[in-house]
Amino acid sequence: MRAEMPPVAARLRLIGIYLAPVLLAAAGSVLDWPGWVVGFLIMIALIVYGAVRPTRTGKTLPKPPLRRFLGFVLWTSAFVSVVATFHAARLTVLDLTGSPATATIDYMEMDRTIHRGGRVEIDYCYHLKRSDGGWVSGSLCRDGQEYSRGQTVAVLADPTGLVAPETPEEVAGVTLFRTIALVSYALIIVSALLGGGPAAPQRPLVPPQTRYPRWRPSPPRPRAGSRTRTRRKTRRR
Repeated sequence: MRAEMPPVAARLRLIGIYLAPVLLAAAGSVLDWPGWVVGFLIMIALIVYGAVRPTRTGKTLPKPPLRRFLGFVLWTSAFVSVVATFHAARLTVLDLTGSPATATIDYMEMDRTIHRGGRVEIDYCYHLKRSDGGWVSGSLCRDGQEYSRGQTVAVLADPTGLVAPETPEEVAGVTLFRTIALVSYALIIVSALLGGGPAAPQRPLVPPQTRYPRWRPSPPRPRAGSRTRTRRKTRRR
């Protein structure tokens, strides 16, 4: 016997579960959160989901090889979609809604991080000022010292001010991560609809709502090989 396909509602719910971490990755990318913060939030969400998830009852049957392969594709696509979304969300927003602006480097901030083994990592964040004297919301961060004070830079700025600015060259390079993210979303949806998730529990032979008929003893059956004895009626003279 093979495992049955989960109902459609369960497959749609599985799609929502696997796409939920993507929302956290997109929010972290747009709001410029560190990667470890996004990973920590996803871990907390998984712990909460595991705690409130109802316990499954019933025996599960083995899935066919195709559904096991779809389950592997489902898990892999979920991980890849989170990574790709974290790298592509902010740049995609700037690519769609960003307006070109010419700004000047006003001042620079250095963020020094010391890792284990003595390795030092320095992030340079440049604060920009428009040509009309207004500030560009957010900062332009780099791993190395690429700009100097007073240098003119062409950037794409978000009109709402929620997304940090970025240069057009960096925004143009988002095509690869955006394509990987979209393909991962499609694989999650297709794999879940084709039954790549957990196997549905085996249906009981008798539904729990069905009432069993009242038991009545059956008549005794004759044993095999036994003969019934009959009495002959004799007349008295």
